[in-house]
Amino acid sequence: MFRCKIVYKLIVSHSITKHKSMIIKTVPIKEGVKRDLLMVTNSFETEISMYSIALPKIKEILSSYGESSKLYADLIYFALEPHKIIILEDLCDCGYEVIRDRPLNENEIKMVYAKIAKLHAVSYMLGKEKVNEHSATVTARQEGIFSSSWAISHPMIANGIQNFMTMLNHYKEFNVYLDKVKIMEPIMFTECKNLYRAFQINDSTKNDIFVLNHGDFHLKNLMFKFNKKTNQLEDVIMVDYQASCFAPSTVDMIYSQYMMLSGEFLIKRYALMQYYFEEFIKNLKIIRYRDEMPKYSDFQISNLKYRHFTLFLLSTFLPIATAAFNNSVLNMDTIEVSDIMEAPEKLIDVYYKPDFVELLRRLLPQLVNEGYLD
Repeated sequence: MFRCKIVYKLIVSHSITKHKSMIIKTVPIKEGVKRDLLMVTNSFETEISMYSIALPKIKEILSSYGESSKLYADLIYFALEPHKIIILEDLCDCGYEVIRDRPLNENEIKMVYAKIAKLHAVSYMLGKEKVNEHSATVTARQEGIFSSSWAISHPMIANGIQNFMTMLNHYKEFNVYLDKVKIMEPIMFTECKNLYRAFQINDSTKNDIFVLNHGDFHLKNLMFKFNKKTNQLEDVIMVDYQASCFAPSTVDMIYSQYMMLSGEFLIKRYALMQYYFEEFIKNLKIIRYRDEMPKYSDFQISNLKYRHFTLFLLSTFLPIATAAFNNSVLNMDTIEVSDIMEAPEKLIDVYYKPDFVELLRRLLPQLVNEGYLD
């Protein structure tokens, strides 16, 4: 990804000089894990489709009901041949920034969940109205992080659960949880795939709330806008729609718990989930959804049904996220999944970091009581 600043003059008036900054996303030329991943997945095709079709349609529907908040960066250009490329407006020019040096606070988290609730609400309605000509706008996206056999066979992904069980075995106090994880581990990846394929398997599943998920809903894929005078939070935008998929809202909601929330808020996640769901229902009412409203109990049941996804995130991604949250400003800014994938053996140490172990002491009893380790 590159930032490109352009200086140009208007044809009608050569005396007027304009400046524009753009974000250019393309496949790396240099051989490596990141190039391999982008070449074997449909991530560019998915993101192009999101920016050119799905997101504009969702914006159009929200705007027709008086909801005009900015949902995404404007798409300037895209192509798949001869090179895969996407050019987007630079949100930094619009006053947005990435939070790099600290975890999110409660106000920021709630604004994030309020914004994703808009995307989820409109896509839920479109997905339900099968006779609607625009339903395929959201339901056609069936890709996700578990759609590529190459990605899930990579050592960083494949070995995460084994690293986690080795760590649990290292601490005698965690042995009771190790026994439960050992029972879940053999079918964990299969059950995670079933989450992402739920719409294909059975699109009438009663308790699943199908929405167009962002798919990679973590802190570094969020940009925030603060008032320059008061420093008050004004807006948030999601970026990088390369893993978007039509699936149960569990994908975004459970993923965000383990990849966006610091330990403090992960422990208190249910209050935040209830806030998200209230915003989700509020937006369904705004766009005049006429069918039976989904229930919070359905949301909870779906999350519990796909509890193996929680185990995957707990065992594979949470150690990385915890290390990022508790590292210095410099390290938090430079921790990249692609870098870790290049040298996955470096990941083992994060499982034994005091911050992660202490978080597990608080989190694992909760997960047992809630049934997520059954």
